[in-house]
Amino acid sequence: MNRYLLLIALFLLASKNNFAQLSNGRVNSLLAAENYFAAYAKDKGIRDAFLKVSDNETILFRPNPVKAEDFFDKKSNDDQGQLDWTPVFAKISKSGDWGFTSGPYSYTSANDSTTSYGQYLSVWRANNKGVWKLALDLGISHPKPLTEASLNFTDPKSFKFFRQPSEGRLKQREDMILTTDKLFSNTLIKNQSLAYDSFFADEGRLLFPGHEPVTGKTKINNFLRKQQVSIETKPTVANRAPGSDLAYTYGNALITRNNVSTKFHYVRIWESQEGFKWNVILEIFSPAGE
Repeated sequence: MNRYLLLIALFLLASKNNFAQLSNGRVNSLLAAENYFAAYAKDKGIRDAFLKVSDNETILFRPNPVKAEDFFDKKSNDDQGQLDWTPVFAKISKSGDWGFTSGPYSYTSANDSTTSYGQYLSVWRANNKGVWKLALDLGISHPKPLTEASLNFTDPKSFKFFRQPSEGRLKQREDMILTTDKLFSNTLIKNQSLAYDSFFADEGRLLFPGHEPVTGKTKINNFLRKQQVSIETKPTVANRAPGSDLAYTYGNALITRNNVSTKFHYVRIWESQEGFKWNVILEIFSPAGE
């Protein structure tokens, strides 16, 4: 009997962990996975938490793109600092297996107890068992925030979609996103304000190092003009949700201010909006390494 009860307890414990990460096709399951991730980091540490929610395809920007399993290899020491974060912006694809979260984070060093602040972006994909796994993760730093962000968690307006079985067609769909990003990048060189007016959603968000999030393409254009920066981007990777309503691209960026150019990485989250036009709903630039 005792052996039987032990097996039941172990099963329930495993089920609790899995249920915390399973997709139910709605954004609340994505938020549950994010909260599970954050709680695991507090309990077990940053390294173990990332490995818990990662798979062999997970990419982290630390600062350059690297697979999570390589960054947190067996020889790496766990960071004993305290990392806290809260999602405030999240969306899920109508396919129920692709989504993203973004929001503020704080990190308190274990060495001197100093706290740094910033914003993160995580892209998630559900595996073939329906468990949410981290696809991409990166962030920027900025001073302690002065305002509290409003929450924006969105389920799809419709859950109807055609699941494309052909690998060739899936590749064509991703190529379409990559081509759209290239067009955005080419327009940036010719006319930066026009590029953001043409390719950004009305309520798109910019996560720019050293600054709190800027929301709305008019405010973003005003911000970039005030900062007197020019941006060049070159996409290298695209991924599109099976629901064909969300996608991401990432690549290399060169940001120039006062004739000084600095290398960055960027990620753009795209959404298919009215008229099936792909618009950027979130863009983040993170400093690149050597």
